[in-house]
Amino acid sequence: MQTRTGVGIACALAAASIYGLIPNLAKLGFENGVPGVEATVVRTTVIDVVLGAIVIFSGQSFRLPRGAWPSFILQSIATAIVSVSYLWSVQYIPVGLAVIIFFTFPVIILLAAPMVEGHAPGLVRVLIACVAFAGLAIAIGASFDTIHWGGLALAASSAAGATLQFFSGRSISRYLPPAVFGSLVHIVIWPMTLAIALWWGGGWLAIFSAGDVNWIGYAAVLGLGAVYVAAYFAQMSSLRNAPASVVAPFFNLEPVVTTLIAAVALGERLTANQYIGGGLVLAALAAASLPERRMLERR
Repeated sequence: MQTRTGVGIACALAAASIYGLIPNLAKLGFENGVPGVEATVVRTTVIDVVLGAIVIFSGQSFRLPRGAWPSFILQSIATAIVSVSYLWSVQYIPVGLAVIIFFTFPVIILLAAPMVEGHAPGLVRVLIACVAFAGLAIAIGASFDTIHWGGLALAASSAAGATLQFFSGRSISRYLPPAVFGSLVHIVIWPMTLAIALWWGGGWLAIFSAGDVNWIGYAAVLGLGAVYVAAYFAQMSSLRNAPASVVAPFFNLEPVVTTLIAAVALGERLTANQYIGGGLVLAALAAASLPERRMLERR
């Protein structure tokens, strides 16, 4: 696959900026009657319709080549995990804390990438990972008595899912353009998200119950769906143009955007230890991009 690093990085920065809106819209929707799992159903439905229409009207084919099946299955699993876990986690823990935990995934990618490629991670990568996880421990550590462990588990699983999503997204991009495999992936996960939402709601959905959701809740989840389309397309375009280990560090813009929006729009404030820990995580993410830049300069 041809690598166009500059385009990949530009798409990554665009995706990170847009993704920063999503957990805040999910939180706003939840505060106005829409559970996080139902917000996932809405956004999955929206992206199915939009990407499916793009594929049909552009004359592209939905045919999945045989060689794409393994990465397609992994991408579907990863997207389902991220879609449900991340938005669900903000029901239980602050948006800022959820994003700190979620954004350990670029460091996990940087650690895993050399092993996937068949060589050792190197001392610098290991040190960066240690700093990031130390920051995470500080962010969580002083809140043991009050933290919701289910929310932490959901945020952590979304980080693992994002790691898998990046690697499988790069692989499947060798066979299909983002609109095609993005549409197919979300068609596959739609029944899963609906089943989880129905299970959580005891067989019914709040979005279809009169009086449970106000107009702000509906506007928030519809806006979330539209934003997700743009962000997902930009993310997969970044992976089509550059390796996961190159573009992943540039997603460190997303937690900054997310936390700023949470503070300004939702009035959310983190504790001092969460700011310190989050700062260490972001510093590690910034440092993580340096080895990749040096490799690019040598090319």
